[in-house]
Amino acid sequence: MAAMAAVKHRVVSYKEEKQMEMLEESLHSEGRLEYIAPDKLIRSVMKPVEMRYIIDSRQLIIDKGGKLQVRSLENLPLVRVFVESFRSVLAGDLDTLNKYYSITFSGDPPAWKLILQPKDKKLAVYVKKLELSGTGDDVQLYVVEDSNGDLTRMQLYPFDSKVNE
Repeated sequence: MAAMAAVKHRVVSYKEEKQMEMLEESLHSEGRLEYIAPDKLIRSVMKPVEMRYIIDSRQLIIDKGGKLQVRSLENLPLVRVFVESFRSVLAGDLDTLNKYYSITFSGDPPAWKLILQPKDKKLAVYVKKLELSGTGDDVQLYVVEDSNGDLTRMQLYPFDSKVNE
């Protein structure tokens, strides 16, 4: 976590696959994730449609073709807890992770895995567990297993502007 906390700005490319029981085929998206310490996340979706999510400790801004929607995270407690999982890992913020999740860590810095299980009963109704794995201070895989069996798998790569063109 100390190695993660030392990184104050990071940009990665991602490819995401959502498997949902109610759909015959998985949903796919691609884009870029940017983290700016201590609490800002920017998710820029490039495919299938362009949109951007800007999240800080207080609000979520959704930018869809220049049309902005601003939402307070105080009014979205489940979203806030979910966002905190990713932000807290990138920030090396073990205190916040412990506040919201039971944590299981395995491996060592060259190859590690973190399993987060929600402590909040309201979140646990939706999310069974989150699994993050990587090497050193790089998160390479972020998997969300929903309580209903749906699965979201986000593969993270070093940022390359050509990947998202």
